[in-house]
Amino acid sequence: MTLSPSDPRARSRRGTRARWSAAVAAFATLLTLTGAPAGATAAVPAGPSVSTTQQGRTAATPSPTPTPSDDVPALSGEVTLLVAPIGGGIVGAGQPLTASVTVDNGTELPTVGAEAVLSVGLEALPNRGALDGWLAGSDGATVQEAGRAPVEPVASGARETIPVTVVADDPVLAGRAPGVYPITARVAGAEGDLEARSVIVVPDPAATAAVAAVVPITAPALSAGLLTADELAALTAPGGDLDAQLTGVEGTAAILAIDPAIPASIRVLGDSAPEQAVEWLERLLSLPNSRFATQFGDADVATQLRAGLTVPLQPTSLLSYMDADDFAPGDDETAADGADGDETGESNPSGAPSAGGSPTPGATTGVPSATPSAPADPSAPVYPDLAELLSIGSAREAVYWPAGDGVAPDTITGLAPLGTENSPALTLVPSVRTAAGADGAAVAARGDAEGAGVLVYDSRLSDALQTASLLDDAVLRGAELATASAELAFAKADAAGEALMVAFDRSSTRSYVALDTAIAAALEAPGVTALSLPGLVAIPPTTAEIIALTDDEAALEAERAAATSALIDDEARIGRFSSIMDDPQLLTGPERAELLQLLGVSWLTTPAARTLALTEHRTATEETLSAVEMLPPSTTQLISADSALRPWVRNDLPWPVNLELRAAPDDVRLDVQELTAFTVPAGSNARVEIPVQARLGNGEVRVDLQLRSPTLEPIGQTQWVEVVVSAEWESIGLIVLATLVGIFLVIGVIRTIRRLRHRKTADDADDASASEPAERAP
Repeated sequence: MTLSPSDPRARSRRGTRARWSAAVAAFATLLTLTGAPAGATAAVPAGPSVSTTQQGRTAATPSPTPTPSDDVPALSGEVTLLVAPIGGGIVGAGQPLTASVTVDNGTELPTVGAEAVLSVGLEALPNRGALDGWLAGSDGATVQEAGRAPVEPVASGARETIPVTVVADDPVLAGRAPGVYPITARVAGAEGDLEARSVIVVPDPAATAAVAAVVPITAPALSAGLLTADELAALTAPGGDLDAQLTGVEGTAAILAIDPAIPASIRVLGDSAPEQAVEWLERLLSLPNSRFATQFGDADVATQLRAGLTVPLQPTSLLSYMDADDFAPGDDETAADGADGDETGESNPSGAPSAGGSPTPGATTGVPSATPSAPADPSAPVYPDLAELLSIGSAREAVYWPAGDGVAPDTITGLAPLGTENSPALTLVPSVRTAAGADGAAVAARGDAEGAGVLVYDSRLSDALQTASLLDDAVLRGAELATASAELAFAKADAAGEALMVAFDRSSTRSYVALDTAIAAALEAPGVTALSLPGLVAIPPTTAEIIALTDDEAALEAERAAATSALIDDEARIGRFSSIMDDPQLLTGPERAELLQLLGVSWLTTPAARTLALTEHRTATEETLSAVEMLPPSTTQLISADSALRPWVRNDLPWPVNLELRAAPDDVRLDVQELTAFTVPAGSNARVEIPVQARLGNGEVRVDLQLRSPTLEPIGQTQWVEVVVSAEWESIGLIVLATLVGIFLVIGVIRTIRRLRHRKTADDADDASASEPAERAP
């Protein structure tokens, strides 16, 4: 039978496969490296000087220094030794101890054959401080040899891992009391002694604790409002970052902190969403894990509060990201996730969209259909509303996760009023930001800070698990998991029966095997009961005191708040500018989405990249604000009493804009129409005609021209045009013309009369000449 990705059995088997894959990968590495032919490399002494370094690594600087080439990886110049106990360092009663001892040769010369000696401390480490000292190499401990294994020569640039096993009934292990014990691995050879340190944990059957683990489901840092189709296709494909995050938590009891911008990025694409992205969303919604939503884009709420906001920003509209062709009526096959809301931007104050239950059976596209009443036009596209776009399934509201280094008393008090009676606000806080945990001690997970609810995650344990979850190398990861097991053992002892919490920091570079094994180290350790989010919230809180920021931390937070304030001011300018559009949300929606993405917590790990992204965004904002403007007009000659000014207006936006042109002359000789309303089509220039009328008198008149929106917001810079008024020349010209016409008419009449008289005189003379011979004839 084939199991679909949403089938619970598939999830369980996937999580089991992930943990088995981790174990198999570790043992395969050991067997492969151990089985290398002994004669593959000649046992030529390396000859470099040796010195012991932190974590048992030993430096060796060869002479001459190797020169890296394009084909050969650069050498570190050191021979390093690492010891990693198998199974996360947990050695229960009656169990053997197996540790991998790895020699990594980063020099130009091969190492010589040697022997690895594994030793175990006689006494348990008393606390976390002793653990730090031991792993750093500053504190010593009395150890007893427990096992040996030969080490073959290691070629230049190669690595060899040797398993060293101590049987369960060995006197070194038998009868050990519960605790955290130091272990060492030493390799003696011609090049000197190499030493590596780690720890093992002998669990206490009587020591139990409830542990909650929060895992973020977030995308890489973005400057765009949403992920594109190509980005989604890459991230959700097998081996992609989002696929790895989801696969890593499947089959675990981890609490999911989901960025709602990810499902929104998939849903806005409608029918054009990549198939693997739609399947990924279905898997996410079908997981039984308890969850809460981060801010859109995982925006940092602490920075927003310090920028002067009383309520964290929410997305307003994602309509501009949707194409009508992808939301044709009848194409949607899913129902809403039970979320309420609409594209007006109204949302609950928790920062998480309302989500009311599991997906409706039969959902196959991952794009919920809209629930408003049927549109008047049956062929009109049916868009999902904002709450549907942001839904992450059934989630607990009013849970906030600010960047850990920015949490302070003002953060907690600022977020406390944003909850509801049914869902009081809860803020995730690292234990080092509390008075009880500032020195590294474990703190109860459920706390109350002067009336404000907090969820405190153990900083040291979380850091160790985070490091392990980022390592693809099984040996390196095993060493970190052993440290995490020790941290968990000390945390259980410090918490004295209280619930504990760990939080994996945001990352988009984890493999699913590394994430799964790290989660298992926290939630499947001996004596641990996994807690869900409702179970954690139901625990009675203990008193927690949040400490203030240091001067350096406060200065850094002030810098971040200033940058956030600048973004908020720019968004307000875009909001005023958008009043020229029929639907301002087409412009304000993407601006809000991009602002929240730029406030994402992931950006804080790369300050230089964040600064560049902020600069580019502000430049783009200025370009948007200058996309509509009046072109500088030229001087106009006015020679008639009634005429018009015709300036050009440019619109580079992909939407038509509605504008008003206000004209104000500085002289009464020119009467100008004060207000002219007009529309400029998308991506075009339009000429505006402003009627003017000249009064008595001539001269130069300056007319100020200002574009405004229908709500009277100034658009662009005020322009002015110089008008040369010569309106009296029109009357003078008419008089002159009339005079000339009159003169020509008079001259014509006179010439006509004279011509007629001349013609009459000639006729009379002819008549006289004809009559004279007749008289002579008789």
